[in-house]
Amino acid sequence: MSFSVSMTENFSQHFGREGQGLRSRLGLETQPVRTILLHLAVVAVFGVFLPKWLGVQFLDPVTIAAYSCLGVMFAAPAAAQAFAGERPRSMGEALTRIAVAALYGEMMAIVILIAGFMTMYMTLARVFLVVDFVSLGEAAALGISGSLALAAIAAVVGLLMPPGAARMALRVIFLGLLMLFFFRSRWLPDVEVSGTVVCLAVAVVAMIALRQLIGNPERAA
Repeated sequence: MSFSVSMTENFSQHFGREGQGLRSRLGLETQPVRTILLHLAVVAVFGVFLPKWLGVQFLDPVTIAAYSCLGVMFAAPAAAQAFAGERPRSMGEALTRIAVAALYGEMMAIVILIAGFMTMYMTLARVFLVVDFVSLGEAAALGISGSLALAAIAAVVGLLMPPGAARMALRVIFLGLLMLFFFRSRWLPDVEVSGTVVCLAVAVVAMIALRQLIGNPERAA
């Protein structure tokens, strides 16, 4: 019982400390107005103006799947910043950094997606009657697993490489994902389940590598 309580307290401490660190890295402590306005601008562009421009096409399963995966755009950079500074002292601390980064990414994706649905609801009558909630759930699972996988990869890259090289490596990864989406975006609804499994497997492999790096600091940059 005492071990379980200790683990819970440690996780709570890690989570609170990392949450504070994320707020600091985002600029909420030094420039809160600028940071909030920047996030509102992102939500306005992707959650209001773009859905309004797309119209009913926004409800296409491909578009919904793509929007559900927007979290990776926020989770990976957040994780990279978290591991570019102070080195994690334990695997628990490292996992908390990954979890907080993935949670931040998914919160942004959810807010943007809800804003998109609300835009459609105000534009088109009975919009929710044409939403495939099964496909939406599968797309959400792909987005969550993708954010977790990219955050874990960013953590490993951040420990293996200097900050400049790590940023370059992440840009290459993002470029590859963008090219894959550009040429194979129509496949997204068909690979949501298998893609989720692959992303979870990648996350597990990355976390195993991360454990090795934390246990053997001489391997890291």
